[in-house]
Amino acid sequence: MSFEMSVPCVWEELKSTTEPIVMYGTGNGADKVVDVLNELNIPLAGVTASSSFVRKRSFRGFQVMPIEHFEECYHNFTIIVTFGTSVPEVMDNVYALAQRHRVLVPVVPVIGTQIFDQKFLNCHRNEIELAHSLMADDTSKELFKGYIEFLYGGRLETLKAITTTEDEAFTNILKLSENEVYVDIGAYRGDTVDTFLSYTNGSYKHIICAEPDTKTFKKLTEHCARLECFEAHNVAVTHVDGEIGFSDAHGRQSAVGGSVMQKSVTLSALCGDNVPTYIKIDAEGCENEIISASGRIFTEYMPKLNVAAYHKCEDAFTLPILLNRLNPDYKIHLRHHPYIPAWDTLFYCV
Repeated sequence: MSFEMSVPCVWEELKSTTEPIVMYGTGNGADKVVDVLNELNIPLAGVTASSSFVRKRSFRGFQVMPIEHFEECYHNFTIIVTFGTSVPEVMDNVYALAQRHRVLVPVVPVIGTQIFDQKFLNCHRNEIELAHSLMADDTSKELFKGYIEFLYGGRLETLKAITTTEDEAFTNILKLSENEVYVDIGAYRGDTVDTFLSYTNGSYKHIICAEPDTKTFKKLTEHCARLECFEAHNVAVTHVDGEIGFSDAHGRQSAVGGSVMQKSVTLSALCGDNVPTYIKIDAEGCENEIISASGRIFTEYMPKLNVAAYHKCEDAFTLPILLNRLNPDYKIHLRHHPYIPAWDTLFYCV
């Protein structure tokens, strides 16, 4: 199919608007958005935040003000959302704002600086079309097209239209058994272990977790201390066995590429003699390298997969193309669960 977008590129729309642009959110994502705005010579009129975060503080040279301040100052203005949330009340607030103002969500990658603009779309159109053709069902094809359109256009209505529940994916696609060997890469504090257990009635054969952040790893081991047939490793799973630079940011922002040296292992080394039946990979942009370095696991064992698709713009098409090349028998599904922006967008493969 032809990937002609039905909406303009969000960056071009911001560049051409005559309305004041107010940024909703502060933090790492907002920093990246401001950098792109500056590069494109797009002026920013001010910064706002959720009411509990509007304290006497500034961000990138702007005093953080409540949204009511801008509603008093301007008759019309555009809001750009530059933070991530899956909290229902916060998402409801964003959607409520969209009833009163134009709200856009310019997408910047979690890892790297490549934005999904017209140039990027033109450069990768063939790969995007190939990845779309690899989706296993009509739902995934439709959601994939919507996901690409959201990355390009930053429309809240597009994001809302492609949102499905995690329960639908686990129930209809993964269909986990009570005899799984589960490998959790990027296990964080154990929340995804809890999800796994909730869909296997607490029964399983073995669980292997990897979490590279030292502080988070401690919370993971404490949270899962009661579990039997469970092992956790304070390592970064990458494409090499050895050591790798790591940020160790003590939270979800931890990622490969920092100044702290951390032990790294391949997926094959992490599994050891265990034959995985279900693997979750949420590795802050290292998904492609992890899968490439341990191709034998996917060709010989074909475990069920849950792979993050949102850390880099190119993940949307490079990951399904890679998985299909390694094992054409994989049925690749795409789902996006409730989150603003399009984080928690995942490839489920069986």
